[in-house]
Amino acid sequence: MTIAPGIGGAETVIFYGGSHAVFNHFHPTLQLIGGRGTLISADPGVPALYGMAVHGTTWGALNGFLHAAALLSSEGIEVKRFLDDAGPSVAALLASFPMIADEVDRGEYATPYGALQHHRPSVEDLVRESGARNIDVAFPGYTLGLVNKAVEDGHANDSYSRLIEHFRKQ
Repeated sequence: MTIAPGIGGAETVIFYGGSHAVFNHFHPTLQLIGGRGTLISADPGVPALYGMAVHGTTWGALNGFLHAAALLSSEGIEVKRFLDDAGPSVAALLASFPMIADEVDRGEYATPYGALQHHRPSVEDLVRESGARNIDVAFPGYTLGLVNKAVEDGHANDSYSRLIEHFRKQ
């Protein structure tokens, strides 16, 4: 998963699917395309699904960041300064992904801290503060709707990972 200038780089990630024997045979050549090429499944369709998962994560994160940038710049705050000051908080978010993935994989969402009932006031604040600054509230409003529904469904004490159940609905 890279943009065109990254092709051929040592850190370029490419997901492969198919025969393990074929992958091993062509691995030296495939490394020329992307040094971090990985065979992830015998099913050749799984790499495309991985790609879509990367895109979903990317666009969700980018939209959250751009909403934050609009909020900050509405008050004349440089977005670069925010990144300098809040870098550890953003890094901590990314560092939480393995824990969230584990909860989703296990289907266990109970948490001793960070329950949905504790997220809700912060999301409500974000919606209110966005609206007060004439920033579109659709993005945080959608999040608030997800949190409210989960809490109303009896999951107030579950972790944020509980929201996976919303996305899984048919």
